[in-house]
Amino acid sequence: MSVRLDILEIGSRGDGIGEIAGQRYFVPFTLPGETVEAVPRDRRGEGIAAELEQVLSPSRHREAPPCRHFGTCGGCALQHWRRDAYTAWKVDLIARALAQRGVEPPRFQPPVSGVPGERRRADFVVRRQGRRVPAGFHERANQRVVDVAACPVLRPTLVALLDPLRAVAATLLPDGGAADAIVNETDSGVDLLLRPHRRLDLDLAKRQELVGFAERADLARLSWGDRATAELIVVRRSPLLLFGEARIEPPPGVFLQATKRAEQAMRAAVSAWSGDGSRLADLFAGIGALTLGRPGKAVLFESDRSAVAAVDAARRRLPVGAVTAERRDLFRNPLTVKELDAFDAVVLDPPRAGASAQSGELARSTVPRVIYGSCDPGSFARDARTLQDGGYRLEKLLPIDQFLWSPHVELIALFARAPLERFPA
Repeated sequence: MSVRLDILEIGSRGDGIGEIAGQRYFVPFTLPGETVEAVPRDRRGEGIAAELEQVLSPSRHREAPPCRHFGTCGGCALQHWRRDAYTAWKVDLIARALAQRGVEPPRFQPPVSGVPGERRRADFVVRRQGRRVPAGFHERANQRVVDVAACPVLRPTLVALLDPLRAVAATLLPDGGAADAIVNETDSGVDLLLRPHRRLDLDLAKRQELVGFAERADLARLSWGDRATAELIVVRRSPLLLFGEARIEPPPGVFLQATKRAEQAMRAAVSAWSGDGSRLADLFAGIGALTLGRPGKAVLFESDRSAVAAVDAARRRLPVGAVTAERRDLFRNPLTVKELDAFDAVVLDPPRAGASAQSGELARSTVPRVIYGSCDPGSFARDARTLQDGGYRLEKLLPIDQFLWSPHVELIALFARAPLERFPA
């Protein structure tokens, strides 16, 4: 039985929220100000997930989604929302998270807004179902595969991989078998890691088929297996990422910032906000995307063994002493106050969980500047409150939309123990 709802706001997952007699309903593909009919389905947290049946009164901010897979594909949630209203909502997610934690916000800088066709990273899934081999993304809220014909979010080079991927999977996978295809577009070409969902041994014929696939798809590198134990199948060109004067060969399936433009904006913020200090610590550094290749000395701390090895290899081509890479689990073993006080600035870009333990140490340190990159407003606001309670002030904040039409928003922010008006914006 359907219910009639007035949509009040969009929640953090991208669903519209309506309310009847104190009961909240979460309805996807709706917008604030709309009146809709929806069918309640399942309980979700403190409300009920519902399925949109009909929009009775559409918002003036509603527009036609550009992708024919929208509504089925689990990759996008907000293609139906006019871009200015959508961007304002993403910025407000950050502002509300800070307000809930009692953090005094700065005036936000104009956001780096996502644009179609610029995502350089994708995690595709491919599944063999008899003669049919769908390749693309999981459907919304289930494990079925949307057979993607086109994607307005991704770089064209990534979309062009889907047909060759279907062809090789038809030969390679057993019926019912599936694999993830983790794709990164590097500065020298596409780097692809194929990760079967179940163990699959490669005989000579299958290896030859994979080499042919790499040739047909013009891959730079093709690897097989899990990230930690990836086996190189063929390297036609070394995949390279250029960070200033540094050149790094990333490990297979490595995490990259989703768009190069966002990465460049974050690097520019680090350069502008880190001041004239000569010693910088990069925490949760990954492959050094935010600091590698900048002037001065940097010590990079990262827990992933292959990422540290890649940075160490790149370090050998830089001036002696410019970069040091150290493997360290900062969740279990954060840098101490004594260690932190040796640096003029600290950059950290933790995963979604944030950096609670490390923020506690930073709050008791005398580091003049902390530059924090975040992919989750909630954990960022929690850590920002820790820094604020330790005497830091949130000076600058740049919202970043790398995941176009999704509910995810990222940011980079500057904390300081003294005003920094003399530094560039």
